[in-house]
Amino acid sequence: MIYQQRRILGAALAGGHSQRFGSDKRAAIWQGRSLLDHTISALTAVTAEVAVCGGANQIISENIDVLADWPEPGLGPLGGLCAALIHARDNGFDAVLSAPVDAHPIPGDLLDLLSGQSPAVLRDHWLFGLWPSDLAGALDDHLRSGKRSVVSWIEACGARYVDYRGQPPVNINTPPMLAALEKGTALGLAAEVHALRELDFETQSVEDAARIVPVETPIAIEFNGIGFAVMMATPTDLEDFVAGFAMAEGLARPGEIDAVDLHETGGGWVARANLPASSLPRIMERARTRVSESSCGICGIDSVAAALAPIEPVQAMPVVDPAAIHKALSAMRSHQRLGEATGAAHGAAFCSFDGQILLLREDVGRHNALDKLIGGLARKGLNHEEGFVLLSARCSQELVEKTVRAGIPMLVTISAPSSLAIARAREGRLTLLALARNDSALVVNDPHRLL
Repeated sequence: MIYQQRRILGAALAGGHSQRFGSDKRAAIWQGRSLLDHTISALTAVTAEVAVCGGANQIISENIDVLADWPEPGLGPLGGLCAALIHARDNGFDAVLSAPVDAHPIPGDLLDLLSGQSPAVLRDHWLFGLWPSDLAGALDDHLRSGKRSVVSWIEACGARYVDYRGQPPVNINTPPMLAALEKGTALGLAAEVHALRELDFETQSVEDAARIVPVETPIAIEFNGIGFAVMMATPTDLEDFVAGFAMAEGLARPGEIDAVDLHETGGGWVARANLPASSLPRIMERARTRVSESSCGICGIDSVAAALAPIEPVQAMPVVDPAAIHKALSAMRSHQRLGEATGAAHGAAFCSFDGQILLLREDVGRHNALDKLIGGLARKGLNHEEGFVLLSARCSQELVEKTVRAGIPMLVTISAPSSLAIARAREGRLTLLALARNDSALVVNDPHRLL
C-alpha cells in the first residue's frame, strides 16, 4: 500500500566494494533476478519513487535516479543514505525508506513496520530504515565530522529500533550465503533461511553462516466444528497430515474423511475436517478433558493464539565464554547414566558460567528432561540465573519457551533449531546456541553481544 498522506522516496543502498562476496553483489542472481532488481521491486511497491544510491554513472532505468554518495565517495551506506535524504528534501519527499541491496527477503510490510513521524530502523538490520527528509542536514554534518558508523547515526538522530517477528532478511555477504538463500527459498513454506554465526571453539573466532531451518508453526485441528488439538508441524502437505492424524488417533478410517479446509491465521494454520458420527463421542471427550501426553507444552492447547501467547523476556544476562561452553559439552556425556546404558534418553544439564555441570536430569522425552531439570533447580535452591542449560536434543519452540519462562538466560542444544525456536528466542531475549559439537556451535541469538 502506498502511503497517500506522506510522499516517500525509496532508497536502494547499493554502494560498497563487495570484497567478501568477490564480485558486485548488485548483479548477483537470486530466484532468476538480480539482488538490485529485487530491492527496487520491493521499494517500488510501497513508495512514490525509487533512487539507487551508489554506483553513479550506471544507468539502471529511465525512471530511476542513480545518486552518488554525499558528501564524498567511500563513506559506506551512510553516504548513500545522505544522498537520498538530500534528494528527498530538495524534491518534496517527506521521508526516505531505505533498504540495502544485499539483504533479502525484504519484508513486504516494511513501511508499515517502520511508520511514524520519528526515524526508525529494523533491529539488527539497521539499513532498513524510515528517515524524515529534514534529517538531511544533520546527516551531512554527522559525516563531515568524521563519523561513519551506522550505529553512531542511529544514536545521534534518536531512531527507534523496531522488532520484526517474521523471517528476518539474510545479509548476503558471501556466495555460500546466497546459495543457501536460493536453496532455502526453493523449499517454499517448509523452510526459512537465517543468517547466523558459527563459533569455533579452538580459535574462539566467529564467522557468518547462513542456515536453512525447518519451519515450525502451530496447526489448530478442528473435527466436526470442535477444537481437538494444536500440533506443531511444518506447514506442508497439511491435508495429508490432518487425515493421517485422524486415522492414527482412531477417529476415522481411509475414505471417511471429508475434504480438509485450511486457513492461515495469526501466525499459524487452522485445519477443519468432518469425521464420521461415530467419532463424535471421542472428540467430545477430548474437548472436555484433554488427553495426557508428554510434557511438550502444546498438546492441551486448542487455538493458534494460545500457542503463540507472548512470553516475558529473560531479565538475567549470561556471563560465559566459549571455553566454558566447550567444557560443559565435553563433560555432559559422562553424566548421562541412563543415556549411556540405553542410548534412548535425553539429558538436560544446568551448567555454571565456568562450564561445571551442577545438575542433570534424564528422560525419554526431551521436554520431560527439561521440566525435571527446572524442577530440580527450584527444589535444590540453585540460582537459575547463574548458569545455562545444555540439552541433548533438537532445539524446538517448546524447549526455548520453557527455558525463557524459567528465567534461565542461555540455552545450548546439540541439534539444529526450528524457525519458531529462533523467533521465540528473539522474543524472549534468550541467548541461544545450537548444533553444539566438539569443535563448533551455531550462534542463533546473542542479544547481549557476548559472542
